[in-house]
Amino acid sequence: MDGVEGFQFFQIILENSSSRLRLPDKFTRVLLDGGKPQEVKLREADHGRRFWDAKVVLDADGHMYLGRGWEQFAGAHDLRLGYFLVFSFDGDAVLTVKVFDVSMCRRHYQHDDDGSTSSGSSSDGDSGSEDGSSNGDGGGNSSSMAVMGIDDGPASLFTVMLRECNLGVRQKQYLNVPVEFQNAHGYAERSKVELRMRGKSWFVNLKHSPRSRGRPRASLRYGWHQFCVDNGLGVGDTCFFRALGEGSAGEVHLLKVEVRKRDGSFLV
Repeated sequence: MDGVEGFQFFQIILENSSSRLRLPDKFTRVLLDGGKPQEVKLREADHGRRFWDAKVVLDADGHMYLGRGWEQFAGAHDLRLGYFLVFSFDGDAVLTVKVFDVSMCRRHYQHDDDGSTSSGSSSDGDSGSEDGSSNGDGGGNSSSMAVMGIDDGPASLFTVMLRECNLGVRQKQYLNVPVEFQNAHGYAERSKVELRMRGKSWFVNLKHSPRSRGRPRASLRYGWHQFCVDNGLGVGDTCFFRALGEGSAGEVHLLKVEVRKRDGSFLV
């Protein structure tokens, strides 16, 4: 593994990455030694003495994943949908991880002097902790931690991997807004959103579909097609929507959009 110290890559937490995390194919060649996957140690960047053992596994297609041990690391650090992780490889089977939440700011974790993570208060004054444990394969004893500057992920950001129904016949294209997000931002009283990406704006009407119980379901409808066409979106692309401010009920809601293409690149 000589000559690979300082190798860096990033990953975004998606819905299917809680139990294992796919590593970039280029990085696969860095970790392979004689064709056999190895074990790596994970370390959060704020804490130099706490390591988490994680198995490295290959699937039938030759893609490499962080397997057993990753779930414990993710749980202990409260990794959520849409979080952005930056990995640095030190050349000695250690991956240092920096965590950025949906506010696009880095999360900083508090730790005790004895090397374990500790509970405390978040920036909104609420106290609490997230427990993360690992057995002999996971790299240590159970621990808990507090994070400064926690953002409410599901209420401020949602992620959608585009399917045929989102990109089909123009008159039938739609994108459902997650219920938790629409309730948090009063979409029942809104009729339109403004999507902002790459310095441009698109206005999209909200369609409200009644449900058997609860509030109507909101979806992006008229104007969504033009947004997709103008940005060349296709099936398998992943859209990240982040709320920009609140505004009064009934006003146009601003959403910043970022797109990860199916090949892993981002639209810039």
